[in-house]
Amino acid sequence: MTKSLHVVQSLHNPLGGSIHAALGVCKYLTRAGHTAELAATLEPGDDVAYVAEVYPEVHVRTFPRSFPARYSNSRAFLRWLSGNLHEYDIVEVHSVFTGIALRTARLCRERRRPYLVRPHGSLDPFDLRKHALLKRLIGPGIIRPTLESASAVLLTSEMESQKLVTYGAAVRKVVLPLPVSLPESSGDGGRFRLRHGIPDGAFVVLFMSRIDYKKGLEFLIPALSQLQREFENLWFVLAGSGKPTFTPSVDRLLEEQGIGARTSRVGFLAGQEKSDALAAAKILALPSLNENFGIVLVEAMHAGVPLLISDQVYIHKEIADHGAGLVCRPETASVAATLRRMLDGSVDLAQMGGRGRHLVDRRYRPEAATELLVAVYNDVLACRPRQ
Repeated sequence: MTKSLHVVQSLHNPLGGSIHAALGVCKYLTRAGHTAELAATLEPGDDVAYVAEVYPEVHVRTFPRSFPARYSNSRAFLRWLSGNLHEYDIVEVHSVFTGIALRTARLCRERRRPYLVRPHGSLDPFDLRKHALLKRLIGPGIIRPTLESASAVLLTSEMESQKLVTYGAAVRKVVLPLPVSLPESSGDGGRFRLRHGIPDGAFVVLFMSRIDYKKGLEFLIPALSQLQREFENLWFVLAGSGKPTFTPSVDRLLEEQGIGARTSRVGFLAGQEKSDALAAAKILALPSLNENFGIVLVEAMHAGVPLLISDQVYIHKEIADHGAGLVCRPETASVAATLRRMLDGSVDLAQMGGRGRHLVDRRYRPEAATELLVAVYNDVLACRPRQ
């Protein structure tokens, strides 16, 4: 049995994505009899109460941030890691462009401790556009040696693997599905509708993700506006949180497109509230400009909710091949045309939802994903030179 350390920049719940991925990895490693601990930086006001409720098996260590805090630096973490790294067989670094990740990788290199890197989409050309100048500056001198010395880089899809930017580093790529933490009981759709004033007969299209420019709301909202003229029972639920610099533009778009009266803005959802929202939904829509995996897609399929996704969601081919959803282009006309097919009876949504459940059980079952990860651990440790 292995003992692994998983390093993340933060546990603040609304950040979602890579944080819940790391927690899920630890949860299912622990259930499989391995020891998996997680270390993260913490700032005052971070929402971390969910960890004990959703991930009670996971042993979590938190450390206060230090200057420059915006890059998730922590001197306290480094002191602790320096004295305790030898206790772990292997380390997983769940980010790239953060102080805690880079310093962890450097210490692992110095101590000859094997480590794996999970970029969670941060080495995708689309994501590298953010803070592009800084990333170009540190890429060759800092990110390249971090990747070169890693025992492997873990990716969540073949498309992410194909597009991975390594700054010239020769890396071992391993494609593994994430062991998504799935609820053991179903949600209550009626309770969700009652709580948010949604009519019983409404056809609910749910968006549930971080509210960000890349998530395709600029296409989805105008498409819904067009279709609400044809389908009077069409109702939009917008779930998620985002940066204050961006979310007002979404509010304006809802009003400009005239669908505010049939839209429920419900904010960030977690736990039972998330399950209730999925139970109330007829479709989950995520026509993103870029999505390296999409944990919410697995959660929706597990709940039997059909998907409307773009061809820039990197697992779109598998979803389409299994009939668990329809795929569009991230363009208003394509989103509207594809969504219309799901509204007018052209496709059997109940059958599509059932196929999604089957796909999760066959491909994304967390126990199966954990078995694949453990095999990678064993392979890395078997090749580790004796010290």
